[in-house]
Formats: sequence, structure tokens, C-alpha cells
Amino acid sequence: MENTSRKWRFKGVEEEDGVDTATVREVLTRVMDHLNPDDRRTLIHLGQGDPSSYASFRTTTLAVDAVVDALRSASFNGYAPRCGILSARKAVADYISRDLPYTLSPDDVFMTLGCSQAIQIAIAALARRPGANILLPRPGYPFYQACAGIEKIDVRYFDLLPEKGWEVDLDGVENLADENTVAMVIINPGNPCGNVYTYSHMEKVAETARKLGIVVISD
Repeated sequence: MENTSRKWRFKGVEEEDGVDTATVREVLTRVMDHLNPDDRRTLIHLGQGDPSSYASFRTTTLAVDAVVDALRSASFNGYAPRCGILSARKAVADYISRDLPYTLSPDDVFMTLGCSQAIQIAIAALARRPGANILLPRPGYPFYQACAGIEKIDVRYFDLLPEKGWEVDLDGVENLADENTVAMVIINPGNPCGNVYTYSHMEKVAETARKLGIVVISD
């Protein structure tokens, strides 16, 4: 049989090129690879908050025991509902409702497998509107850009102001937004800057989003 080669009918997403090398973890890995192995001074890692690697952030035994008990019960070894187990969604709704002027129901909660899946689902839902654009912080977390590229949603960047503790440039947000803007992203505590917004600044962000009629994705 003749062996003929054909071109593959798929290709990578150009918008994602280089995203994996732009993360804080990738930069940290590069730094670690260039350390002098003969230097015996104590090294304190400030670029990785991994509780498995560093004992400062151990999971509470209450959570560990709950997971072990659930596993041994054999009641949760099958496929979960698409939006999450009802008891888990109810617990989240009850917890968040304590700080709200209204009460959430389990139907208001969608459980995801970590933040990355939550970002993917949120961006995909927003991209259903033709011509939609989303406002992302600069500097920020590159995964939002990658998801937006996959969903073909336009990305616009607003600045974080270092002289103001990396607060959002709210004037810049208003100048960027138009009738096709569907959401803005805030990351708090900040990644990669490590800042924490004040309650007053969060109120101003909410007021700006309400004025523009856009959703705030709070990471």
C-alpha cells in the first residue's frame, strides 16, 4: 500500500502561544534552575504558595477527616451532578448568604474542579454574545487570555496602578468599555502583585461595573 502523508486537519490556537511561559510559576522555575548549587544559604520561597511543599499552610484536620469519611462511606464514588453535589452547593449557598442582604439557594451555586475550570466556564458563557469583549487587569493572570483566545472573545486591558497599591484604574475601565463589553476581571489578592484591595476600593469597582452594566468576575 502506498504510504502517502497528509496534513493534519487541526492546528494549535495561536492566541495561546507563549501563555504557559508567562506564568509566575514558570518564571520561578527559571530562577531556581539558575541558582548556584554550591551556595548553602537558606532559601526562602516567596513565589509559590503550595501547601504540599511548605508546612505553613496545612489543611485543617476537620476537612481531612470529612473527606476520608465521605470516601469510606462509598456514597460518593460515582458521577456527581453536572453542577455539583446538592449538599455541597447548599453548604456554599448558606455560607455566602451570611454576608449578603438576600439568601442564595443551591441553584445559584455551580461547583467546579478548581479555579481554572471556573474561568473556562465563565469565559465560555460570556462568549455566547457575538462581538463580546472582556476587560482584564494588566499585570494579571495569563489563563484568562488563553481562555478568551479559545472562545474568540476580544480582550482589552486596564492598568493596575503601582503608586496606589496596584488598585484598578477605574477611569481606564470606563474608557475601555463599550456596548459589547460583558465583564471585567479583578484578582484579589492580586496575582502576580500580591496586593489586597481595601473595602472602599472594592465598592468603587462595584459601582463602576454597575454603571457600565457589566459583570465582575472576582478571582
